[in-house]
Amino acid sequence: MRFQILNRAALSFFLCAVLSGAAARAQENQTPPAPAIPAVPTSAQKIVSKNSDYLKLLNPPEGDDFLRAYSEGYQKKAAEIEARLADISDEKVRSQTRDDNWAKVTRNEHNQFQYEADVALNAARTSFSQAHRDGWFEVGRGTYDESANAYVVRATPSAPMDMHFQVAMKPATLTQIYEKFHQIASPEIDQKARAYVSQSGANSNCARNADLCYQLKSNEIEQGLRPSRIVVVAQGDLEHRKIDRLLVVDYDTEGILLELDPHVPILTPVAWRFSIGEVPKPILEPEPAVAAAQPATAVPAQPATTAQDSAQGAEKGRAAAPAPNPSSAPQAPPARVTVPANVEAASIISQTKPVYPPEARASLIHGDVVLRAIIDKEGKISEVHVLEGDDVLAKSAVEAVRQWRYKPMLSDGVPTEVETTITITFSLAE
Repeated sequence: MRFQILNRAALSFFLCAVLSGAAARAQENQTPPAPAIPAVPTSAQKIVSKNSDYLKLLNPPEGDDFLRAYSEGYQKKAAEIEARLADISDEKVRSQTRDDNWAKVTRNEHNQFQYEADVALNAARTSFSQAHRDGWFEVGRGTYDESANAYVVRATPSAPMDMHFQVAMKPATLTQIYEKFHQIASPEIDQKARAYVSQSGANSNCARNADLCYQLKSNEIEQGLRPSRIVVVAQGDLEHRKIDRLLVVDYDTEGILLELDPHVPILTPVAWRFSIGEVPKPILEPEPAVAAAQPATAVPAQPATTAQDSAQGAEKGRAAAPAPNPSSAPQAPPARVTVPANVEAASIISQTKPVYPPEARASLIHGDVVLRAIIDKEGKISEVHVLEGDDVLAKSAVEAVRQWRYKPMLSDGVPTEVETTITITFSLAE
């Protein structure tokens, strides 16, 4: 019995030894695992200059597109004008009518539209900045100056400011940046390099020495990626134009490669593109006053038949008819009627106000411009002549008056051409 127990113990020991040896041999034949790549610190923050909203605020549209995007007053005026065109089917007439309506918008209205748009853009930029205070914004991309041992950063178009600066940097520090970038980008580099080798022809140099080809292509790909992906970003406050941190990061993964000293020598003046500040009030141009002119001469009466005409008729064997009474005899309406300016002013339907010429205002030119105007039977201005006034002011006055429209002047119920005077007053005090 004792012998059997000892044999069982020996058998158990032998089996354990065999199994242990087999496991050891299996472990020796197994492929060693790839060395672990040290974790590269990444940031949870996002580069806000990638944001499409940021890019729209950085580069807003210009001209009418800017007013259309940000001015509520412009949007309302556009809606009003388009409503008037609803019944016009002809595209050319519609376009011309639209242009005519916009031409009647005063300079002061345009100034107000511009002011509203500037305020709205300013508010949108402020709101965006406050919502992304912890974000990063791209500052520029750097190149290494070996002669100065400095990392020189130049602004990119998407940077909120235009400035160039440099950071003192040893070659060893630059090597550290490249090593960290290699760790981040190695999967992409490896994939592209292997694809290049596999696509090479069977008889190519790359196929004959695949390892060397892979290594050379990997280096080429990495050097090509560095300029586009290694960027300098800032963390700070766009609203108050403040920079707290400067970081070198990988643009694609936003992994941090190096933190720079934020106190850096600026090589050029800083010009902020993403500017936020108080918007000045709009400058309202004074509207030129339209003053009534002195009354013009009265309408002349039709000439009556004279005594000499009657005598000549009698001598020819005709009885001389008595001269008709001018107050009772019907008369044909005159070809043109001259009326006082204050009378004709009351029949104005539409009146475009003259624009005060900027050059005249700058030269402190002011005063009255007196015009002689001919109003046709339809109430339109057919002729305008300057009687007195400064040439620069007169040109603006004439351009405006030509657009005036009146109710047709009736003489005995018949539309009649009218001659009148119009006085435009340009005052610097208004």
